[in-house]
Amino acid sequence: MPPSPPPSSSFKAASTCRLRDAVYGLTLATTVFWSWPAWSDTLNHIATFEWHSDAVTGLSGLEVSEEGSRFSVISDRGWYIAGTFDREGDAISGITITKHLPILGNDGLPVAARPIGDWSDSEGLAIGPDGTHWISFERWARVSRFATAGSTGQWIKDHPSFSEFSENRQLEALALHPDGTLYTFPERPLKNGFPIYALKDGRWGISGHLKEQGGFSIVGADFAPDGTLYLLERKLVLGLWWQNQIRRLDVNAPDRAEILWTGKRGQYHNLEGIAVWHDPVGLRITMVSDDNGNREEVTQLVEYRVVP
Repeated sequence: MPPSPPPSSSFKAASTCRLRDAVYGLTLATTVFWSWPAWSDTLNHIATFEWHSDAVTGLSGLEVSEEGSRFSVISDRGWYIAGTFDREGDAISGITITKHLPILGNDGLPVAARPIGDWSDSEGLAIGPDGTHWISFERWARVSRFATAGSTGQWIKDHPSFSEFSENRQLEALALHPDGTLYTFPERPLKNGFPIYALKDGRWGISGHLKEQGGFSIVGADFAPDGTLYLLERKLVLGLWWQNQIRRLDVNAPDRAEILWTGKRGQYHNLEGIAVWHDPVGLRITMVSDDNGNREEVTQLVEYRVVP
């Protein structure tokens, strides 16, 4: 992963001539007109919780229970962590860890203990209603199935194109559709865009492609209960500032994907995991940042509400 960027600096845009303003205004008005149905929802920030822990680092994949009180995360160091949120009103006020387990490979050994190569880079997490855990990996690009947290991994035959991605740019995101279909996404696109890998009948296929937008990479994914896919994306601007965005789409119509939110440069740290869930008011989004193993960088849990 790239080194942690310094805090953001504010910039002021230079003034432009009236003609350029008029052209920009016309372009913006046209964009809003044509995109109006897609921009009907917004995100309101609820709170950001800073998780200070020497034992938990490098978090990536995230799952949150339906009522928002329990969570599961994986680290790119090959660890599985589960726990509960303490809340004051809507905001997270504390964390209690209930499980801290090594992720086991297909041979039953911890993936973090490999003598050769880096097989521990676990990135995406999805949990089924029956407790089945799915984890995607980089370095050796693959997805493994786990009957429960802490059980031995069961390898799924790779798609031939898994090997086409450069190292550390592979299977970053994983999400389970309400109909039971598992999807995984690479961090960087191939020639035709980001492949939408779908697991059906035990085999990976490509159900479509998603266009790259604004230089952002896919780092997290989760489905809402209605089957809408929410993708967390990020980029490092000029090697200094992390910037994130959330796109949402119907996986059967990826060309109609919409940008729901784009954060400011340096607004948050390296957000990599996303979970979508319902509280009594409506849809909530929780995101977690990867501290990149840097003790000076704090793990953040960022929560937003989707507002119609």
